[in-house]
Amino acid sequence: MHYSISWKKSVVFTFLICLNGILLAQPMGYYNGTENLSGEQLKSALHEIINDHVDFSYARVRDIINYSDADPNNPNNVILFYSQVSRNASNYGTGGDYINREHVWAKSHGDFEDIRSMNGDALNLRPADASVNEDRSNLDFDNVQPNGTRHPEATDCWYSAEAWEPGPLTKGQVARILFYMATRYEADGDEIDLELADQLNTYPLPKFGKLSTLIKWNNDYPPSDFERRRNERIFRIQQNRNPFVDHPEFVDLIWGNGEPATTSINELNMQPEKPLPGENVTISCRVSSNTTPDSVMLYWGPNYNSAEQSVRLNKTDNLYSTTIQINELPDEMIYFTIKARSGADSAIMRGSYLIPEIIQAENITPIKTVQGTGNNSPLTNQTVTISGRITANFDYSFYMQDSKSPRNGINVYNTLFTGNVGDSVVIRGKVAEYSTLTEILDVEYFYNFGNKQEVKPVTITCSQIGEDYEGVLVQLKNVSFTNAGQLISEGNNTYSFSDETGQSVLFSASNSRLIGKKLPSSENNIVGVISQYNGVYQLLARDITDLSIVTGIFDVRENKEQVTVYPNPAQNILHISDASGLKYIRIFTTQGSLVLGKELNSNQVDVSSLNPGIYLIQFETTKGKNAFAKFSKQ
Repeated sequence: MHYSISWKKSVVFTFLICLNGILLAQPMGYYNGTENLSGEQLKSALHEIINDHVDFSYARVRDIINYSDADPNNPNNVILFYSQVSRNASNYGTGGDYINREHVWAKSHGDFEDIRSMNGDALNLRPADASVNEDRSNLDFDNVQPNGTRHPEATDCWYSAEAWEPGPLTKGQVARILFYMATRYEADGDEIDLELADQLNTYPLPKFGKLSTLIKWNNDYPPSDFERRRNERIFRIQQNRNPFVDHPEFVDLIWGNGEPATTSINELNMQPEKPLPGENVTISCRVSSNTTPDSVMLYWGPNYNSAEQSVRLNKTDNLYSTTIQINELPDEMIYFTIKARSGADSAIMRGSYLIPEIIQAENITPIKTVQGTGNNSPLTNQTVTISGRITANFDYSFYMQDSKSPRNGINVYNTLFTGNVGDSVVIRGKVAEYSTLTEILDVEYFYNFGNKQEVKPVTITCSQIGEDYEGVLVQLKNVSFTNAGQLISEGNNTYSFSDETGQSVLFSASNSRLIGKKLPSSENNIVGVISQYNGVYQLLARDITDLSIVTGIFDVRENKEQVTVYPNPAQNILHISDASGLKYIRIFTTQGSLVLGKELNSNQVDVSSLNPGIYLIQFETTKGKNAFAKFSKQ
């Protein structure tokens, strides 16, 4: 059974914001499908689990690593990576004792600075002392001491002209980060294939070394509580994990010629998926082994290696299961460990679950109520709890909606926590108006139910873009951009587009996924969420695929492939390529105002009286069908 968001029954949510508090840990069954695999097969299986994460810009990653690498004793500070010094998290800058965002896999090894998913991957970025970061540069990693130079500030680190050797607290972390990068990036889409090499001087190739040293560091320096906490926190934001922090043994299985154990645990499952306090939960798994396991035990409790409670799993056919009761309080984390033992061989599988709170349906405010019937929310400055599905993710905000009806979408601003498009979420925060955009600020509660279901946009026209669809994911058909084919540049920019009913604008922010891409050069269907700034409604595309749904000419006509007009731009006379079968024309502004209507008696139209601008011309055929074309008047 799965507890889904519904207005007809209670829903659950929880508080996840506290920096030193509760964390969403490794989900039950996250690594299902990796059992009995090794080499490239295991690497490929892990890639499928961790790829396609929620990506952020390099600028936004500063806020993410300030959370992921926060000093456990002072959340206003971060632990600097190589020097392991605690420093105020606001102290970013260039050189000296400022903080840098250090790419452990240096971006020059493959040159991925302009690839957002790679350049801004928080699992590869650590806060580092600027001067230490400059000395590390883009060096490969290897053992250096007793040769080379001991760093005067990060005194546990040594370096030479070819390699950098971090200290004992970071050697294992470096290795597992590089193993992650080589698994996560396999040339999907615009991404580059990254590989590890058993050599130094790998720059500028998309490689890093030294593999044999990294394997040893992974084995000699296992994950610490801090590294595991960091993995959990980034998973909370990016929705993917570093599998080598969860399972360091994967390294030997992929790169060290290790063989899978003869005993393995698979198909780990928990039902219901979202149990409530006091509810019975069934934990089940399958165990593969050459012999019948001596025991399959479940341990659970409030810590990573908790063994406060335990029970033997019962076997039915090849399925092992047990039922336990969730007695922990809301907002508490339960850590599960399953251990299967067959003689000298054993296997371990882990999972965890954050206990949700219960909230009655009548205490959830429909988004439509938050939006109200006017331009401003009637609930401004009030704290509300809302639920819905995520429709779009951006650097500093996400959009969600609870239905496809008008006034059922909203922006959630300035929260690190989000989810994949299609995830069901429950949040609590304060209603605000920012330059006439209704949004939720100061998020106090956030719970992600997951699901990642497809969210279908609502089809509207340019003339319908307005308050009713603020915050809603929409599709517009048969759209042309004024500057078709133009490169989308850096900075905050708007680009005009229109359909047969009117004109609107696409907004691309300075951290947009659209930067460096081109506007469609032909008529397209486009998708995005409707936002607003100072009374101007804007379309926000999530990525370039939202603008690349190719369509044909506006309307299909019998015996005509299309109607074309020339010259375009026109000055006085607009010519029609083939006027046969056309009987009437109407000319509209891009705002939808009719400026000319007349019977068509020739293949020429006098447009000398029109003001300069862009116009839409509608042709009515003798068989009652319509066709459209667009032209510019000089």
